[in-house]
Amino acid sequence: MYTTAVLILVFIMAVCAVKGRSKNSSCSAPGPTGVPILGNLLQLGRKPHLTLTSFRQKYGDVYQITMGSYPTVVLNGLRAVKHALVKQAEDFAGRPDFYSFRYIANGKSMGFSDYGAKWKLHRKIAQNALALCANRKYNPIEEAIVAEARLLALNLQKSDGAPVDPHNEIYLSVGNIICALCFGERYRRDDPDFQQLVKNNDEFMAFVGAGNPVDIMPWMRHFTKRSFRQFLRILETMDGLCLKKQREHLATYDSARVRDITDALIMATEETPKDDKKATGLTDEHIMTTLQELIGAGFDTIASTLQWSILYMITNRQWQELVHSEIHNLYGVDSTPNFHDMSELPLTEATILETMRHSCIFPFALPHSTTSDTEIGGHFVKNKTLVFVNLWSVSHDPEYFPEPDVFNPKRFLNDTCTKVDRSKAELFLPFGVGKRRCPGEILAKMELFLFFTVLFQTCKFSVVDGETPIVDSKYGLTLKPMNFNVLVSKRQ
Repeated sequence: MYTTAVLILVFIMAVCAVKGRSKNSSCSAPGPTGVPILGNLLQLGRKPHLTLTSFRQKYGDVYQITMGSYPTVVLNGLRAVKHALVKQAEDFAGRPDFYSFRYIANGKSMGFSDYGAKWKLHRKIAQNALALCANRKYNPIEEAIVAEARLLALNLQKSDGAPVDPHNEIYLSVGNIICALCFGERYRRDDPDFQQLVKNNDEFMAFVGAGNPVDIMPWMRHFTKRSFRQFLRILETMDGLCLKKQREHLATYDSARVRDITDALIMATEETPKDDKKATGLTDEHIMTTLQELIGAGFDTIASTLQWSILYMITNRQWQELVHSEIHNLYGVDSTPNFHDMSELPLTEATILETMRHSCIFPFALPHSTTSDTEIGGHFVKNKTLVFVNLWSVSHDPEYFPEPDVFNPKRFLNDTCTKVDRSKAELFLPFGVGKRRCPGEILAKMELFLFFTVLFQTCKFSVVDGETPIVDSKYGLTLKPMNFNVLVSKRQ
């Protein structure tokens, strides 16, 4: 009896889904045929970024698929992506009204909220807070990054010739920089708050990486209550930790001495005119949720990129030796790398760029949504249509990157290999583009450069005897490398 009832329910929903799509086409672009209820989900496979990039060959740079109950436009290639997100920036700057987005940061998140006056004011405040902490003439965050990078190198070298998985140490070091940036201090590895932060981020990434079916099939919330309650517990724990740090900062806050981003955000809540906040609906709570977003955005992305860099360097030894030689010629063994020296290390910068291009750890960014009826590539797109920005198709486009699956830092250098060719560096979009471009881009570049430079200044990374590292990714919210071990020795 129960089975029959379920089959009837599925049949009714299937009919409704078919009728709904035939009557309410959201886009005139072509695309693969899906099935009722699931749409094209089953066709995407375990690596959707590769599947959607392959669809580009048949359907073009702009096509549509169906994600559960959501008609979805997929943008592919540099021209289509930049046309939508730059030339028609406001049309494509929205966020979909996903069920889970309503709960992240109590629904007051900047990154997951829709485009509008409130979002624009929130974004402006967040950018100013980041600039205050990143662009000061004397920058203690740079010193913290170098110190943490040296500690990371020492901890990896302690393996004493035994194989080591670099994941945990990298993750802890990057987490400590997030703490230094947001809370003004680095923590001992066994600090309870630090351990809670790392645990929260691990659990959050595992949950969202597995996909949340209620977002694209809202009716699934009736069948996933247990897992969703777990998701809410993760969010509540993060809320509690950030609130605790906020209260600690308020007790010692001095507007004449901004110590970190928490202080900068407290300053913003005091200095933003009440009329502006009232007119847009922005509250002090909105502003302070920026802390949670920075922790989430800056944790996994930086750590995964550093893991990829080590994997590429052990599987492309010639580049590792060239990079080390360049760094050693400038700094020797003991001198401290400086972010402002990046232009004097063109091969090092090109290798970091190639690492970001080749790994493309955020292949779709966060989903966009249209904010009005619009057109792209000659195709009509309805307001509130879900939009996927396929950044993998940009970074692996053979038109701009010949042999895109080959790791080759030289592709970002000029003809004499003495400078980074900035025009080539603009052909892929590791930090996004347009209204939703990553506000922490400068800090991310600083962190990647300093960690990378210190690691390859002081460490030699080698393949473990008898092992062949797998240069492949695990699919999730970000593309992480498959687990691998490495031998680490100290450079003399």
